[in-house]
Amino acid sequence: MGYGENVVEFVSHVCKAYGPRIAGSEGEMNAGEYIYRLMSDFCDEVKKDWFISRPKGFTDYIWITTFLYILGAVLYFMGYWFLTFLLLSLGMAIFILQQCLHYELIDFLFPKTQEFHIVGKIMPKETPKKRILLSAHYDSPYEFPLLGRLRHKAAFIILPLISIVAISALLSITRYYYDVDVIQKPLLVAGTVLLLIVASALRSNRLSIGANDDLAGVGVVLEAGKYISSDRPKNTEVWIVAFAGEEHMRGTKRFVKRHFEELKDAILFNFECPSADYFLIATEEKMFFAKHSPKAVEIAKKACERVKANFKVGSLPFAGSDAANFSRKGLDATTIFGLANDGAPYYWHTLQDTPEKLKPDSISKAVEIAIEIARVVDE
Repeated sequence: MGYGENVVEFVSHVCKAYGPRIAGSEGEMNAGEYIYRLMSDFCDEVKKDWFISRPKGFTDYIWITTFLYILGAVLYFMGYWFLTFLLLSLGMAIFILQQCLHYELIDFLFPKTQEFHIVGKIMPKETPKKRILLSAHYDSPYEFPLLGRLRHKAAFIILPLISIVAISALLSITRYYYDVDVIQKPLLVAGTVLLLIVASALRSNRLSIGANDDLAGVGVVLEAGKYISSDRPKNTEVWIVAFAGEEHMRGTKRFVKRHFEELKDAILFNFECPSADYFLIATEEKMFFAKHSPKAVEIAKKACERVKANFKVGSLPFAGSDAANFSRKGLDATTIFGLANDGAPYYWHTLQDTPEKLKPDSISKAVEIAIEIARVVDE
């Protein structure tokens, strides 16, 4: 079998044996143990990198910001304009710091769990002078009905909503000087309705099996690791990494903090959703305020050109990846993100993200890219 077929077989086995792999769940733990055993067959050293997280601080914080907005709207109608300004501003701050920058301001309100990354190291033929990480994540998401059905068109709801909250906050403080009720009151009602719609439809309690997002990515780096282990670079140490906790963005935050000194001279190449029509080499992740390394982007571009992959280079306008937590700390990183022709990943955060939907040809090309990245770096 080729690379793509091997990855599909791996994904099918994990999905059937362990099911969905929500952060901290038995499914995630068991899948991690299985990946650990697979890595042990071809890596020189394999370790579990344990960490503690509060996953729902990322997925469910929106209910707290919604409550703050509704309370602020009620207080405005009662004449407490300054309190409205404070509550709406607090909600915006939580959104930016909690969602975009991962500061975990309110994570303490949510339950704690344990997870682990799997890190396999492949040493070069001679003295290691360079280090790269080929990574993907093995946890799976909740279904996101709003984003899954509307895909990139969800921005037409979310961006106006963010604007309404920001404008409502400004109008609340402006009310001390001007009568803005004719604008503000309808805006507060519209914002309340939109927030309730988004909060209710953002995620359901149903679980995606996460075949393409991102178990297929894990299969890609495992296949690449097997090949690299059999035909080692001369001076490049290669880490094959299966991250946990990507769906709440706390996993790589912990990893970067713990291994920062080792990562200073390394380059991360992260793989997301490789069953695709083309690959986006991400120069930035706008939602997470992350600018990726031009060096990493150039290496990935050269690898894609050599294996004749269908790719583009540009910003990732929606969603995000584990590379963001590396780049925001000044480390060299990028993500190779598989997208459909409409600019969104196939079956992203839906119940349709199943093994039988995977495209072996594009997955095989992703493995070739990963292998070629190691060659380019070693040169």
